[in-house]
Amino acid sequence: MIKFFRQIRQRLLSEGKTTKYLKYAIGEIVLVVIGILIALQINNWNEKRKNSKLKNAYTESLIENLVMDSISISSIIGKINTDVRNIAKFEERVSNSQNPLDTILKIARYEYLFTIYINRNFLKDTYEVLNSTGHIGLFSNELVKKLKEVNSLQERAILDVSESVVSYRNVLINYSRKYPFSFRNNLIKDNTKAASEIWNNISKTEHATEFNSLIITKGDVYRLELLHYTKLQTKTNELLSQLREI
Repeated sequence: MIKFFRQIRQRLLSEGKTTKYLKYAIGEIVLVVIGILIALQINNWNEKRKNSKLKNAYTESLIENLVMDSISISSIIGKINTDVRNIAKFEERVSNSQNPLDTILKIARYEYLFTIYINRNFLKDTYEVLNSTGHIGLFSNELVKKLKEVNSLQERAILDVSESVVSYRNVLINYSRKYPFSFRNNLIKDNTKAASEIWNNISKTEHATEFNSLIITKGDVYRLELLHYTKLQTKTNELLSQLREI
């Protein structure tokens, strides 16, 4: 094609048709420019189509991650509320008991849940890939802002709750040094002769005070968790709604 155009230009020059040559040269330039513009437009279309597919894939992955997070948060909140209600019932029983120290002892030995419900992880892999690749720019500024907000809330929840759980763990360790209770890797199991001998020789007053400290510390952890998780669940569901509209 280039050889063909060159032959036409050479013929016009050899025939002395300068005006026609200039017009032809200008026309040829215009055609080249149009061709370049068309090529650029096709490239832009291809790039937009590729980015659209990439954005859809990221959107689906974000939705999947956030749905799992929302389910996990709801489950944790439900378990925390159940445990909180049980503790409230314990408090009511102790308050109404004729022998409160014996009631506390019974609750500690047979009914209290020494473990604590927490959520240590969130599914952040898609968000992290978006940041590391720069593909987060595929989304609107408003959506990016909400993604960052949810990620920030997740990190804050993990940090604050982890610190609070350490406090509960320390109180629990001190409690376990004096009183046997049902827990994994426990040498002195409940309902054994060794456990009964220890329980029968403790100071009920001291035990009540130390067990109460355990209850208070656990309540502090749960209040902090509910504060973080409730807000996080709301923001997560709002983000999910926006992502589903894309």
